[in-house]
Amino acid sequence: MEWELLGIILAGFGALYLWAFRIPYSLPHPIATPVGRENRFDILRGFAMIGIVIIHIHSYFQFFHPADTSVIRTTLFLSNLSRFSVPLFIITSAIFLRKKEGYWTSKFKNLLIPYTIASVVGYFIKYNHYTVLEFLQFYLLGKVFAPFYFVPLLIQFYIFYYIFERILMNSKYSNSLLLISFLINLSSNLGFFDNLIAKDYHSISILNYIFFFLLGIRIGLSKEEKNKPAANIFVLLGTFSLIILFLLICFSGIYGVDFKNHHLVYPIFFFLFIWEILPKLSQKVSNWICFIGTNSLFIFLLHPFVIHMMHSFDPYSFGGPILGYIVTLILNVGIPTAIAVIVQKGKSLYQSHHFPEQQ
Repeated sequence: MEWELLGIILAGFGALYLWAFRIPYSLPHPIATPVGRENRFDILRGFAMIGIVIIHIHSYFQFFHPADTSVIRTTLFLSNLSRFSVPLFIITSAIFLRKKEGYWTSKFKNLLIPYTIASVVGYFIKYNHYTVLEFLQFYLLGKVFAPFYFVPLLIQFYIFYYIFERILMNSKYSNSLLLISFLINLSSNLGFFDNLIAKDYHSISILNYIFFFLLGIRIGLSKEEKNKPAANIFVLLGTFSLIILFLLICFSGIYGVDFKNHHLVYPIFFFLFIWEILPKLSQKVSNWICFIGTNSLFIFLLHPFVIHMMHSFDPYSFGGPILGYIVTLILNVGIPTAIAVIVQKGKSLYQSHHFPEQQ
C-alpha cells in the first residue's frame, strides 16, 4: 500500500509539473509504418519479457541461498525494478486489439494451442501425481508454472473486449472509462475486493489490471500529434527516475519488500521512460530487444521449463553469484529465443519448398 500511495503522490506532482510549465505531452501512439506496425511496441514487449525472467531469477536464487542476505536483497531489487513487466504486456496487447474476422481463430492458434501444449508437457514434468481434475484446475488458473497465470488473465480481457468493443472503441467514452478503470484497479490493489471474489481467482483477476488494459486501448485510439514535448520532460523523467531508484533501494535493500505485479503508477512511468529513451538506443540493441518482443510467446512459455530444470543446479556453480546471475539470465532468454529462431527458419524453409509462389 505504501508504494502504491507514494506512486500516486509522485504522479500527482508530475501532472502538476506538466500543468505549471505548460509542457505538451501526448500518450505514445501506434504509428502505422510503411512496413507494418510500429516496432517500438515490440521493443517494449522485449523489455517486459526480460523483466519477467529477472523476477523469476530472484526466486531461483532465494531457493538456494535464502541466508545470503546481500545477494538476495540485490536480486530482490532487480526483481522489484522489473515489476513493470506484466502491466506492460497488458498495455501492448490492448493497443492493436481489433474485433475483426478471425478474431478468435488467431487467439486460438497463436495463444491457446501453444499454451495448452506447454501446460500438458509442463504438468507431466513438474508434478508426480496426475489427475484430470487437478490438471484442469491448474490449466484454467494458469498454475502449471507460476508465469502461466498471464494466459487465463489475457483470455478474460479478450472476452471482455469482444463483448464491449463498441463502448471501448468509442473515443467519447475513453477518458471516462480510463478514470473508472483506475479507481477500480486502485480499489483492487488495496484489497477492497478480496472478500468478494474466490481466493483462487485473485491471481488472474482482471480487476488487478483493468486500468492497464483500458490504457492500452486509449493509446490505440490516439493519433499523431505535431506538438512534441519540450526538453523539460526529460528533467521530470530524470528526477522521477532518481526518486524511484532511491525508493526501490529502500524497499528492497532495507525492508525486503517483494512488490506486486500490478501497482498502478510505476509501470506507467517505466512505459513512458522507456518510450522516451528508445530513440537513443543503438539500432543493434533495439533490433535485438525487438526480436525478443516479437518472439515473447516462445520465451514466456519455454522460460519456465528452463528455470525449472535449473533448480537441479546451484546458481553459484556457474561461477559465483554475479556470473551465476548473468548465466541464468542468458540461458532463460537465450534458449527460448534460439528455439524461436529454429522454428522460424523451419517455417520459412517449409513455405519456400511447398509454396514457392508465395515467396
